[in-house]
Amino acid sequence: MAKQKFGLGRGLNALISGASDVLPPSQPSRVDEENIREVPIDSIIPNPRQPRRIFREDDPRLLELSSSIKQYGLLQPLVVTRLNPESKEKSADDWFADESDNASPAPASSNSYQFQLIAGERRWRASRLAGLTKVPVVIKEVTPQEMLELALIENIQRADLNPIEEALAYQSLIEEFGLTQEQVARQVSKDRTTITNSLRLLQLAPKVREALISQLENFTEGHARALIGITREEDQIAAMNKIIALKLNVRQAEELAARIKAAERADAAAQEVLASSQRRPPDIEDLEAQFRNALMVKVDLKRNARGKGTLVLHFNNQDELERLYSRLVKNEE
Repeated sequence: MAKQKFGLGRGLNALISGASDVLPPSQPSRVDEENIREVPIDSIIPNPRQPRRIFREDDPRLLELSSSIKQYGLLQPLVVTRLNPESKEKSADDWFADESDNASPAPASSNSYQFQLIAGERRWRASRLAGLTKVPVVIKEVTPQEMLELALIENIQRADLNPIEEALAYQSLIEEFGLTQEQVARQVSKDRTTITNSLRLLQLAPKVREALISQLENFTEGHARALIGITREEDQIAAMNKIIALKLNVRQAEELAARIKAAERADAAAQEVLASSQRRPPDIEDLEAQFRNALMVKVDLKRNARGKGTLVLHFNNQDELERLYSRLVKNEE
């Protein structure tokens, strides 16, 4: 039987060429068929650093891919790394059991888990749905950072990530591995401003981020970006709901957000004026303290700009009242 030919496809070629800036120079960036081997599908578990967070097994695109794989086989190999024999990672069956009710049933038995996905989780899931027992893989030795970078590169090039998943992946590279925005931009072949703008989406209220993850037709990344800078969470959510209900375009969303931000600034200025008017001059604070120390009771002193005001003395019992009377009245007699 002739050896099966695996088409690497544009996606994997782009992934591997993009990896040349990530992997050590000693590792080749090009992959030929000698590097490809078939392994049991149940010997592979997903990448815990997979940037893509949402996989639905009733997704029409996943079902279409599964149907194609069932008919033609998996033409593009997965990229995997070997698992540490001591690894305590949960099994592939556990990953599926942890997901939604739409997840496919786990197989009755499985082999030992020897590999972890770096890239190609959607193809791995579709292959499971198609009933494949073996899949072609390219095995690479990578660090956790390289795993995240390679998975991110593939997903970005395939446009598989929603805006929040992409932003969270950039944030992981920065916070977990100490990369700068400039370094992240180089690794994924993007402008630094693109990385900056993506990260700013994480400032949005949780409900607004959830809407972006759901990728609603009338609420896009452009709409969400307009809401950045609205201070109050409830204002962001109200604006999002209005954008969706009225089917506003991005320009209209920006105008709505500008009005809300102006109103918030006006409210903040008014609150500052009120707080300033309620602040008492230091000399009043000092005078009140002197009364309190001399009389040994709580004292409230208020005075307006014209010098008019009130002095209130508080007492807790009859003894304190008599003491105040003696000091303030009898002394005057």
